[in-house]
Amino acid sequence: MFPEKKTIVIGNWKMHGSLQSNEIFLEKLLSTLEDLNSADFFCGIALPAIYLFQFSSRLDNAPFFIGAQNVAQWEEPGAFTGEINAMMLAEFDCKFSIVGHSERRKYFGETDKLVAKKASNLLKSGIIPLVCVGEGQQEREKGSAIHFVKNQIDEIASCLGSDLLKKCNFAYEPIWAIGTGNVAKESDIVEMHGAVKELLVQIMGEVPAQNISLLYGGSVNAENVLSIVDQENVDGILVGGASVSMETFGKLLEKLAGRRQ
Repeated sequence: MFPEKKTIVIGNWKMHGSLQSNEIFLEKLLSTLEDLNSADFFCGIALPAIYLFQFSSRLDNAPFFIGAQNVAQWEEPGAFTGEINAMMLAEFDCKFSIVGHSERRKYFGETDKLVAKKASNLLKSGIIPLVCVGEGQQEREKGSAIHFVKNQIDEIASCLGSDLLKKCNFAYEPIWAIGTGNVAKESDIVEMHGAVKELLVQIMGEVPAQNISLLYGGSVNAENVLSIVDQENVDGILVGGASVSMETFGKLLEKLAGRRQ
């Protein structure tokens, strides 16, 4: 699981990066985290798999964890050209991996059953799954957003079982808010996160459910981060575009660090 009693900040680079720009980002990230003495938040970066080695080679005593953006549905090595399994990710100090991101669901047709299979593979290799769930604009406008997200979690839970589900973490990302600049209203975030927590309690009990971290993702930036993480049942954030550059990601981290003062 992610560290308890810390705000979790996960940057999702999506399809970004180059060797040269990555080095600049790394230097600035390490310097920023050292200056901020980030004891109150946990920082992780989900990278394209091709850059995991570049980042893992710099992880000695580094105050952040690296993660993957996806993992193969197949556990064992085999004739699956182009795929990367969980055992491979673990060799590069990969501590967590996103599964079921809305872009994977949209462009690659990933189902909740497939997301559960990937989460299971990650857990067998000691990697934390960060399971993404969220509704589209249509579900939000119809008033069925909570029902839709609960169905996603129910399907994943039925495939994984409660014992494995206890070892997962979740990110609620309203699809209509990703990359649009639109952020869900605070009341909607509170309502959805509360509903998810309530469902997890029903599935596995009070104590295990409270140990699961629930992040919000959807156009998070330095201007809105504090109003989001201060909401009830929001344990952290999944940051997209604002995490790709240290100019924007650094400001976000500074806002979180300044909250202690």
